[in-house]
Amino acid sequence: MPPESVKDANRILDALYERSPILSLCCQMSALTGLRYSDSTWLRYDDFYDSYGNFKDSVAVVQQKPFNMRMGRKDSEFSAEKERNALRKSIVTLYTTNEIKKIVDETRLFSGGSDFLFANARSKTTDEFGGVITRPMHIVSADRHHSAVQDDLQLKFKLGTHSWRKFFALQLVRSGTTIEKIRDLLGQTSLVSTDKYLHSFTHELRAEVQKISLES
Repeated sequence: MPPESVKDANRILDALYERSPILSLCCQMSALTGLRYSDSTWLRYDDFYDSYGNFKDSVAVVQQKPFNMRMGRKDSEFSAEKERNALRKSIVTLYTTNEIKKIVDETRLFSGGSDFLFANARSKTTDEFGGVITRPMHIVSADRHHSAVQDDLQLKFKLGTHSWRKFFALQLVRSGTTIEKIRDLLGQTSLVSTDKYLHSFTHELRAEVQKISLES
């Protein structure tokens, strides 16, 4: 489930930062873009800068989950056209902000010169020569940190890496964004799937509904 407010979100992100700064920054990116953890973790510095070194206004990201679903099983028939269509339909556009730029800049303090924003300095993956291959934190480790923070802060909801994508969607709902725009910003294919997704945490909106009254 998502944090109930921006204040709660920042409290959780601060707690994550104490455990792993790079994980907290990755979650901040998800909270500001709606990307799944599996997509945020593989963002590269050259995704955000053009050939002249200018920070881009928008970034096109191929979402791994829908791409893999469209490609089907590994033993299914492959074709270049199928792959092109899967790539095209799996792209979501991120619109950058000053906050996002600050996150990108701050990751350089922790990414160890990697091409990836959220490279894990403790990566145990090595090449044939014994050199460390910088890779993002595995989702199992990331969820373990989230569970620890959930216990430390005694949160009333299940906290996980997906909480930040839901938090992004929740903020859009509360700002009055139409379901069509939410669908596009989440990179989903249909209003049905977006509606189902939003209803998966509608109890988080209970407080908003309780504010509505006809009593004077």
